[in-house]
Amino acid sequence: MTTHDAHVESAPAAGELRALELEDTHFRLAIEAAPTGMLMIDEAGTILLVNAQIERLFGYTRAELVGGHIDMLIPDSSRASHPEFRERYFADPQTRPMGAGRELFARRKDGREVPVEIGLNPMTTESGRYVLSSVVDITERKRAEREREALLRQLRGLNADLEVRVAARTAELSGALAERDILIREIHHRVKNNLQVISSLIRMQMRSLADQGARAALDECQSRVSAIALIHEKLYQSDDYALVPFSGYAESLAMGVVHLSASGHAVTLRIDVDEVLLPMDRAIPCGLILNELIVNAMRHAFPDGRSGELAVELRRVDAARARLTVSDDGVGLPESFRVADAASLGLQLVTALVEQLDAALEVATGPGATFSILFATGA
Repeated sequence: MTTHDAHVESAPAAGELRALELEDTHFRLAIEAAPTGMLMIDEAGTILLVNAQIERLFGYTRAELVGGHIDMLIPDSSRASHPEFRERYFADPQTRPMGAGRELFARRKDGREVPVEIGLNPMTTESGRYVLSSVVDITERKRAEREREALLRQLRGLNADLEVRVAARTAELSGALAERDILIREIHHRVKNNLQVISSLIRMQMRSLADQGARAALDECQSRVSAIALIHEKLYQSDDYALVPFSGYAESLAMGVVHLSASGHAVTLRIDVDEVLLPMDRAIPCGLILNELIVNAMRHAFPDGRSGELAVELRRVDAARARLTVSDDGVGLPESFRVADAASLGLQLVTALVEQLDAALEVATGPGATFSILFATGA
């Protein structure tokens, strides 16, 4: 009877022990699967638990870290103050970032200090109080911030310099037509330079993104900014600042876009353009339309490195109208294709710009695809 009673009493204890073991196992698996470095210490600063991200971040093996003191990961300049900080934290433990508003650094095994962000999460159990810390290496973020600040300083310096130059030219040359022409030339030069800086900012932002969809969207945005910048460059180089020599512009833009988009493609570019002059309010939408159609053709007409030909034509129909055509001999369009129903932002932009120009858009397929816009030159 006595033996039976002892057996009955020990069963719940064994079940409870098993539950605790499972709970500990699940906790350790969760820590190991975390995408950031996770590290647990006790009130004395002894390292009790680390994951693989911590090993990679600090260059220590798990065996070297577990059982060691947290001071091994703290730079010499901060080590003396850490016990006091640890004591204050355990006196009032809260989930919060460490050192809010201050730059934090951690020390690797090789002695190199790296900037980090640390989140503190208190844990209290029957065996004592602990803190579970998330540690993130922000070296790349700091580098990107430095690049951005340098580029912004360059932009501010460029703007300040151009403000001084334009102001000086305005005061000096405002009395004559020749002076006016010089001022307009400087304005176009300024706008072109600022757009190039914006393009550089977009390119820098692309490097910091891992998501391919976001990178592709920024790449399209950068292409559009470059297309507008090229308009101002052509006006800067022209003797007539009211009219854009669109034939030369179309040729430069087409060659540039194809060059940037032709990675892995054997695509031949054929350009056949008449001399056409356009005012800026028509040149910019026409330039954006041309940019979007070329990008769309390079992206979809020649899949899997397929070779082919892309043709850009600009024809003067009469004294008041011109026709811009982009065609390819690629895979063509689906039979059910309607440009008005296109889901891509590029073709939606083409539709909107065609409406802005009060122009007519024609689309043909088989073989390849042809987009043709008949529009008034306005010149």
